[in-house]
Amino acid sequence: MFDLTGKHVCYVADCGGIALETSKVLMTKNIAKLAILQSTENPQAIAQLQSIKPSTQIFFWTYDVTMAREEMKKYFDEVMVQMDYIDVLINGATLCDENNIDATINTNLTGMMNTVATVLPYMDRQMGGSGGLIVNVTSVIGLDPSPVFCAYSASKFGVIGFTRSLADPLYYSQNGVAVMAVCCGPTRVFVDRELKAFLEYGQSFADRLRRAPCQSTSVCGQNIVNAIERSENGQIWIADKGGLELIKLHWYWHMADQFLHYMQSNDEEEQE
Repeated sequence: MFDLTGKHVCYVADCGGIALETSKVLMTKNIAKLAILQSTENPQAIAQLQSIKPSTQIFFWTYDVTMAREEMKKYFDEVMVQMDYIDVLINGATLCDENNIDATINTNLTGMMNTVATVLPYMDRQMGGSGGLIVNVTSVIGLDPSPVFCAYSASKFGVIGFTRSLADPLYYSQNGVAVMAVCCGPTRVFVDRELKAFLEYGQSFADRLRRAPCQSTSVCGQNIVNAIERSENGQIWIADKGGLELIKLHWYWHMADQFLHYMQSNDEEEQE
């Protein structure tokens, strides 16, 4: 179990929908500090969160997840002045715009990867940090393909690949930062929007999705926090249909014995 009591949490996502509901649950877990980095100001949401737990310090920064990593470093230098340290980084920024592939990939994948690369040194035990947990909030169509939202699905597949790669013991055994992902199923705030299919052939499906029965943002947010509390390094969870499911990871490719031996050998063995 991952105990959130007293933790310093940094949430990168617009404070509405799933992110807001997740933050509400976090505020009931006796966290010490919550930093919210979002693209637009939402003082009503911040006030709502503060009313849940007045003793928890909440900080807000306007943040563009697609900015260059050099600019991110400047932002997080300022964040760390207020936060002191980060125990939990939650990446929840998301965009589904099949007409703007660059923006979709940059928001969902590239921006998330740059954010993680920027924050990791503050958390890394080898660099003076205390370790911690990185949570990537993604989608079930990062596990299975979507014939309608192809660009969005591709970006979410990337999130899963990045999560599993970064959770490898090669890193975790040294930096002490666990990495996990929560894949949300169809959720009301997402399907309420006007969505465009990647190709016109799928538009009728996208239109019908707006009326489909989906889980609420509050239930999804609760299950994201449940997954965090039950987390272990490398886990991938599905939060869908009001429930939470830990998926069994599958490996399609296995290294040849000779290749595996070579990769695991040290330089001295190689020189011999």
